[in-house]
Amino acid sequence: MAIMRRRLRVLGTTRLSILLGIPHAFRLCLEQEPMTPHSKIKLVISDFHLSKGKWLPNGKRNPLEDFHQDERFNEFLEHYSTGAYSETEVELIINGDFFDPLAVVPAQAGHLEYPLEVEEPAAVDKFKKILEGHPVVVAALKAFFQRGKRVVFRWGNHDAGLLWPLVQNHLRDVFAPPAPGQLSFQQAPYLFDRILIDHGHQFEALNQFDESNMFIQRRTSEGSKLIQNLPFGSFFVLGFLNRVKLQQHFINQVQPFRNYLKILILFSPIFFFINGARVIWFFIKMRFITHPMRFARFRKTILLMLEAIHRPSLAEIAEERLLKPEPDMPEIDTLILGHNHQAGVQIFPSGKQYINTGTWTPITSLEMSTLGHRILRTYALIEYLEGESRARATLKIWHGQPQIHEDYS
Repeated sequence: MAIMRRRLRVLGTTRLSILLGIPHAFRLCLEQEPMTPHSKIKLVISDFHLSKGKWLPNGKRNPLEDFHQDERFNEFLEHYSTGAYSETEVELIINGDFFDPLAVVPAQAGHLEYPLEVEEPAAVDKFKKILEGHPVVVAALKAFFQRGKRVVFRWGNHDAGLLWPLVQNHLRDVFAPPAPGQLSFQQAPYLFDRILIDHGHQFEALNQFDESNMFIQRRTSEGSKLIQNLPFGSFFVLGFLNRVKLQQHFINQVQPFRNYLKILILFSPIFFFINGARVIWFFIKMRFITHPMRFARFRKTILLMLEAIHRPSLAEIAEERLLKPEPDMPEIDTLILGHNHQAGVQIFPSGKQYINTGTWTPITSLEMSTLGHRILRTYALIEYLEGESRARATLKIWHGQPQIHEDYS
């Protein structure tokens, strides 16, 4: 009888929507049956890369801003914290590179000034600029906290500044969660219920931080100062990639990059060889001349050169971690990574799975199977189902409400 009543209600909604001339896409939203949520869920997102916002104070566009999904993210948080989810225990796990302070640099007349040594006050200032540039995101997270939900920030190679204590204090002040336990910051990978969440950059020599030496004392003519111990990949973004983005703003959105290089050789050889030479010079300069950690350069330089020849994919690394774990590593069924912006799910015969949460920024794929320009807005949903001993993790795509228009990215 209950099923029959639901069908009649849906049928009535459909007929009414047709009579009122409501478009089909909107009718699909009206016809969805009410959802019965679980008592507890976790959401995992990564790689939003928030910079100073779409518009600069002078009214010009910001060429280093990649995130344009502020309203969609607001919908996402509202959906999972109101209505059917108002009483649900919801934890949002932001798995690295949500912020992009590496893209918060002055851009004037085609020239970028980049700081080689990042101190704590400068890091706080960068995060302030990011939050000022994304008021909708800030308001959405504040409302999420006010509804009693939790947020866990994990760091990535672009937002390692989250590990500065003053940066964490500033975020607490801005988001103002009612209870201190609602907002937390984690440096170690997040392990729970046989699920491991890690950003993924620590698997690459290019972006690997020395976690035993995250901050170092640097002697200058003005005295000693504490700076963040950045890897070469961060210097590469600050000192090279940001400049190239002024010429080709999409260069960091192309996958796989090796295919893009082949296209450059054919159709833009001058750009390819000039910037290829600049990359080589930048590598030599940073590793042998101006790198603040000169005493650590030789072994790391060799690793960087080897990685340039062959770098295992995150999918290969995940398979190794899931199927052949080290003796001292905990047993897990699901590994969730981000970092490379390549959303996907890989399920192994044993039932274990690797999930990559991808990105909400634009992607231009040059692979035949996914050829084209797209924004997927992917996230992982971890559900705790009644009667089941283990949590379920699945990769989802957030569509949200139908939009009349949105900015072209």
